[in-house]
Amino acid sequence: MSKIYSVAIYPFGSVMDEVRALKDELASLIGWFGSRNSKAHITICEFNADSERQLEVVKSQLHNICNTESPLNLAFNHVGAFEKEVNSVICLLPDNESEIILKPLMKRIQKGLKVKLTHSSSNPHLTIGRRLDAEKLSVAKTLFMHKKISLKFCCDRIVLRVREGNSQFVVIEEFIFQSKPPLPRDEQLSMF
Repeated sequence: MSKIYSVAIYPFGSVMDEVRALKDELASLIGWFGSRNSKAHITICEFNADSERQLEVVKSQLHNICNTESPLNLAFNHVGAFEKEVNSVICLLPDNESEIILKPLMKRIQKGLKVKLTHSSSNPHLTIGRRLDAEKLSVAKTLFMHKKISLKFCCDRIVLRVREGNSQFVVIEEFIFQSKPPLPRDEQLSMF
């Protein structure tokens, strides 16, 4: 049976708690909303896998990608919104420097996976709430737009998550950045 998987960045530690507090604050004013119960994360991509064998291939690719990635110091410092008619998102956005280093990382991971992606993110963000109608988005903007945001964390890994049914994604494995130099091109080819 096919399952949905997600590759994401988790801001482990206090940042996760601070995003949870923002979600709690919003819920106290508007009630339930999409992403209410999800842990803070930056989605990189999603894909389906039909078998354990296919999933093991993807895990191997993620290990290879992370071998040459190095930790990044990231800062999220303002609130933003992706506005649609009935399905808007209120979120935290990275500062310019963090965005400049995050976008290429996300693209490298997406390109390094040799599986059909069902979703690719090109705008790094930490969602506070999604599936907000115009009224709920207005309340969220009023609540957060002038709030001082200063969230900093070290991104030194990515996570692989699975969704079972309609539940939240659950982390099934972490892939730590190893900071190894890339193999010379001819060595890469000789391995296969």
